[in-house]
Amino acid sequence: MYIREKKILLCFSILCLLAIGVFVQKKAERYPIQYSYLDDSGRMKLVNKMKLNEQMELSLSFNGESLPFDSEKKVFYLPLSMEKEWESGAFAAQSRSLAAQIFFLEDFGKEDKKELICQNHAIPFLAVSDGCCGSFFLKFTGVPVMEFKGTEQTTAEGLPVFSMALFDYAKHSGWVKRCFAGSALHGNTSLTYPKKSLRLKLLEQTEEGFSKHNADLLGIREDDDWILNSLYADESRVRDKLCMDLWQELGANSNPFGKNFGVSGEFVEVFINDSYQGLYLLTHPIDRKQTGMQAVSAQLAAGETQIERIYKKKYTASWQEADFVGESPDPNSLNYRGGFYLKGDTILGNETEWEPLRKLAACIEGEDDAFRAGITKISDRQNIIENWLFYQAIAGFDNQAKNMYYVVRKQQGGLKGYFIPWDLNISFGVVYAENDYYCEEDPSTVRQKVEWEPGNRLIKLDVDHSRALAKETWEKWRSGVLSEENLQKRIEGLERFVKDSGAFAREKERFPEGNCREDFSMLYDYAKKRLQFVDELTE
Repeated sequence: MYIREKKILLCFSILCLLAIGVFVQKKAERYPIQYSYLDDSGRMKLVNKMKLNEQMELSLSFNGESLPFDSEKKVFYLPLSMEKEWESGAFAAQSRSLAAQIFFLEDFGKEDKKELICQNHAIPFLAVSDGCCGSFFLKFTGVPVMEFKGTEQTTAEGLPVFSMALFDYAKHSGWVKRCFAGSALHGNTSLTYPKKSLRLKLLEQTEEGFSKHNADLLGIREDDDWILNSLYADESRVRDKLCMDLWQELGANSNPFGKNFGVSGEFVEVFINDSYQGLYLLTHPIDRKQTGMQAVSAQLAAGETQIERIYKKKYTASWQEADFVGESPDPNSLNYRGGFYLKGDTILGNETEWEPLRKLAACIEGEDDAFRAGITKISDRQNIIENWLFYQAIAGFDNQAKNMYYVVRKQQGGLKGYFIPWDLNISFGVVYAENDYYCEEDPSTVRQKVEWEPGNRLIKLDVDHSRALAKETWEKWRSGVLSEENLQKRIEGLERFVKDSGAFAREKERFPEGNCREDFSMLYDYAKKRLQFVDELTE
């Protein structure tokens, strides 16, 4: 008798739910985004009929794609466009292997979508399955989302393998990309931060294991090699992207090879194993693919006598020819000398690999006549001037002795070097400091010159009329990308994006001990005054 009554009660409950579902579905049909809504009366009727289960496991999907979830706060995330009206689509849910019905407790479709996103508002909803009811929330974000879930597998190199999903709100179809990714911590001083940067290797699974997988992520480039920059040191979270974007327009394409000698990046929010990790910048390394070079091994196999190479200056070190002469100072690090790491797939450990840097150091160390005679033969003059002007414009004091790439390519029967800026978050009024963030704001530097070589000496000695070229280049920049109005608008656009998307507020929630600062006035003021200083510097 008891079992029969239980079955009758369950059937009655299901019928009630269906009746409620039909009612609320009709109520929500006027919106492109389809959902079921319960007012207070409907919510009470539902809760009184169902057993409350706060431990309910739930998977929520939108348009057939399972959404990222923060299990601690029981919040699902749906990335949407901040520029368009409500997207079309419908929700579906499962609890374990059973279908679940979901009922939103706010009729959010009638609200302004941009306001909901900006306010970081959590919309409550109830999930019903197998006679039980659970409480959850949904947030909309205006930032693409990357989700990682651990597997028990590793790559051949021992990296842990994650299943990865990228949710890109800008796509009309195929808005979610899924693959696997090997992951490792990335950075130097940033490894001490509670929020870690990551290096990613995209993978696809085969019968033999995992192989590399190239994908175009957010229109940046198609590749398997990616970096997630944590942005933790910069209180604004926008300086790195601001400077990356500026260099893209100012100097990245100023080379005879038709290649991009710069870095691109897009903001994303990251989830790892159902835990929200904050706002990141998805970007890529400077490598042979970016600069249009063959692998070192391929050049050697082809019998090339002049090898194109990439050097990355990661640590502060003065220019000394002796650093690049003789045996390696550390037999265990054949790829490191004088603050530089030699990049590439083949490291031979001989002097020849470092010859371009030896010549450059000798030139910088040499007498004025030797510098005049040699510098533009081994390094591109326009590139030196553009790097020098760029560091002055952004107040890149952390780049004056490190944080740069030196790319050596064949040109006119020889090898010529090009500098590429890198790691640009300590800029526009932020300088290095011995504290928890390894940086601090210092407005007093606004009229301080960045002592970057070989640019300073090139300008000082007016090699091949470099002063006139620097003045001409700066005036061109100031009439376009670096006009005061354009730079202020660019900063404003980035500020609006991180704040209006709700991501800045979520970053503060996730890292309450972090240094997020709502007030961007120092950045605006510093940028304006810095441009005026460089105007005087180039007169």
